[in-house]
Amino acid sequence: MRTLLMPTTIRRRRFTQGLALAAGAFAAPAFLRGPLGDAAEVDSRLFSLGVASGDPTASSVVLWTRIAPYPLQGGGLGPRTVPVQWEISSDPRMTDVVQSGQVLARPDTGHTVHVEVSGLLPDRWYWYRFRAGRETSRVGRTRTFPGTGEGATAMRFGLTSCQNYQQGFYSAWRDLAEQDLDFVVFVGDYIYEDGPTSNPIAAGRVHNGSAATLTTVAEYRNRYALYKLDENLKAAHARFPFIVTPDDHEVQDNYAGDWPRADLDDGMHLQRRANAYQVYYETMPLRNAQRASGSHIQVYRTIDFGDLARFVVMDTRQFRTDQPCGDGFGSTDPAAAALEPALGPLICGSDLTAETATMTGADQEAWVFQKLLESKATWNMLAQQVMMTRWDLSPIGAAAFQVPLQDLYSVDAWDGYPAARARVLRFLDTMRPANPVVLTGDIHSSWAANLLADFDDPGSDAVGAEFVCSSISSSFGEENDGLVRLSLSGNPHIRHFDGLKRGYTILEVTRDRCSGEFRAVENVADPASSVSSLATFRVRSGFNAAGAGPDAMQKV
Repeated sequence: MRTLLMPTTIRRRRFTQGLALAAGAFAAPAFLRGPLGDAAEVDSRLFSLGVASGDPTASSVVLWTRIAPYPLQGGGLGPRTVPVQWEISSDPRMTDVVQSGQVLARPDTGHTVHVEVSGLLPDRWYWYRFRAGRETSRVGRTRTFPGTGEGATAMRFGLTSCQNYQQGFYSAWRDLAEQDLDFVVFVGDYIYEDGPTSNPIAAGRVHNGSAATLTTVAEYRNRYALYKLDENLKAAHARFPFIVTPDDHEVQDNYAGDWPRADLDDGMHLQRRANAYQVYYETMPLRNAQRASGSHIQVYRTIDFGDLARFVVMDTRQFRTDQPCGDGFGSTDPAAAALEPALGPLICGSDLTAETATMTGADQEAWVFQKLLESKATWNMLAQQVMMTRWDLSPIGAAAFQVPLQDLYSVDAWDGYPAARARVLRFLDTMRPANPVVLTGDIHSSWAANLLADFDDPGSDAVGAEFVCSSISSSFGEENDGLVRLSLSGNPHIRHFDGLKRGYTILEVTRDRCSGEFRAVENVADPASSVSSLATFRVRSGFNAAGAGPDAMQKV
């Protein structure tokens, strides 16, 4: 993802700016060497990365942990296999254990554990924990979702993304963990793959390892460990189940399917992607169906919250065609050539409007449409990575550069794939699935927008609505906030924008409405920063009815 930097210095830059040790480099923990060994010292570290849960259904949930006494040094267990006991209870004191079992934490999956517990009651909170050797993990809390036909009437969840460790503290996670939520949706950039910066947000808050970009399985494991050691993030995972999908930084900034970022092609892309996908599965509370296979991972899937909401979880990275114009900004207007010294290649011509361009691949696109057609839910939530609404930056050309333009787009988002977006909007316009709401991250700023049937006709119906959460910590750049605001006059369907505050969004959904409260961190450089409500927008059920007009998204 790229951004603009103005006005005194005009240059092209990105929106965002693991030393691995061989297996067995450390001695095995004492409890693994024999039943009489004193393991007190290392046992206190076994569950250093906490616990997590994810992908709830009406009867099942995934429980996760990793056994890692030396989490930043490959885990520290070498080739050994570790027995891990688990139990799930109907009460937080773990006195009413409803299921339990034992699994093996194996070296080939980084000593992670994924337990798919089934046979649970619908719409219930549960508590769980793990044991290994002489240590017991913290108690985590999770839940099942309501079943279809069980009368689910409300849900409340956090929408989150983009948590660059070097660019801010995780006050947003601390605030989220204190909220009354049902679950969390994370739509990408759980880690960042670049090396340590010389200018971190605070002394010592830097990426581990010396590699300029992650490549190996060991490097990715160590980077995830660094992020998951954060106490605020661990608290959020322990309190709520997560529904996750990756974006680009879990692999490499701005990669597109089989193509690496245009200026970072080292010939290792597919191997890097395979390694990254492997460790993504290892580290997330995902089902075995999402286990990576080579350079492929099956993350698009549906999850139903009773008949109140269907979550269509999408993947807009793995199957997309390459971005036009070198994955920065693009225009069909020849006048944009005047801006290329500042912004890089811009003249995309037919590449920007190619009918063959795809964000999802043909199979996933057809799957999305089918899952929406089949849905009986009141709300249909499309959890995906990059902004779908049109954001035409051309007003910036005249206001900041004195170069009037017909169009200017950020081509890593759906704006770089207008034909693919048109197919989605045409489907939403023609078939009118109930209340489509797009849930997005990526851009490190908060937005609320109407998705119009035809963005060239500002009076056309809103066939969908989009909430874009800000980043947990990743920088947008204060200098860019005012620049973006120059463009909003040319984008009346965008009802809210803020680039100054990091944070997340709370979605509260009933049969009648869906509201999004943008939570804002006061100072991401302060680990004790306050977090407050920035703005709330909502759409009402039935907003996408034929003839309802363009103004679905309203400020509360």
